[in-house]
Amino acid sequence: MSTVSGFVYVHDEARDLLRGAVAGSRVTLPAFEPPWRVVDHALEGVVVARWPGRLFRAEVVPPATDGERAALARAAENLRPGAGYTRAVSVDLVQELSPAVLFGPHGEAVCRVLRAAGALDEEGAGRLAAARHPAADRAYGGAWDSWLLDQPRGATCRGRAHVRTLAVPGAGPSGSPIGHGFSVLAGAVRASIRLRGGAGAYTVDEDGERVMADPWAAALGALLDAAMAFGAPHLLDDRSAAVLTTAWNAVFGPAGPNTGA
Repeated sequence: MSTVSGFVYVHDEARDLLRGAVAGSRVTLPAFEPPWRVVDHALEGVVVARWPGRLFRAEVVPPATDGERAALARAAENLRPGAGYTRAVSVDLVQELSPAVLFGPHGEAVCRVLRAAGALDEEGAGRLAAARHPAADRAYGGAWDSWLLDQPRGATCRGRAHVRTLAVPGAGPSGSPIGHGFSVLAGAVRASIRLRGGAGAYTVDEDGERVMADPWAAALGALLDAAMAFGAPHLLDDRSAAVLTTAWNAVFGPAGPNTGA
């Protein structure tokens, strides 16, 4: 049986065996029942439901007992072909990687934006909102169109406004130019609202949906702009890059906030 290898992500507040795990260790479920350990076969498939977290290169441990074989058979039930991940009861953590690799070749720059989002307060949100360039929505949408041009199934999604778009699932192997980075960023802003936002951080739109209100909504737009500019610079010309970094530079300066963890 060939070894199945891939990636395991665990957020910092996880309450399971992986929280304190280190590279070189084996992590086995205490009981052979759901929830199973999930090993994603490719970086593009790693779901970052919460941030921050840790990323490991991992290998599924082959079953050694009848009980393990039966458990793995149950884990594989209803798993569609080409799912992109394997359910396991035991994994070897081969190597710890920087989670920045989840966001592409410029992932460290995206992580700077994520750290800023995680520390955002209402005053900072107001400053970002006030400094956002009036052409930012157009520049952000243009970057999405440039990315979609090279995606195997992106043609039908081109030409849309893409205002605060976080992902275009199915367009290609990755849902965005920076993986799940935009979705993670939105989640970080929502977490900041829970910690430091006032009663008016959300409002109800014309469809009755609860949505983020300004200045938080505009601040999220400014941070998405920065993540696009820093994380996918190849999609932008100099003018668009300047537009998308206007608010970031005004609030944090060109060097950005402290790049430490």
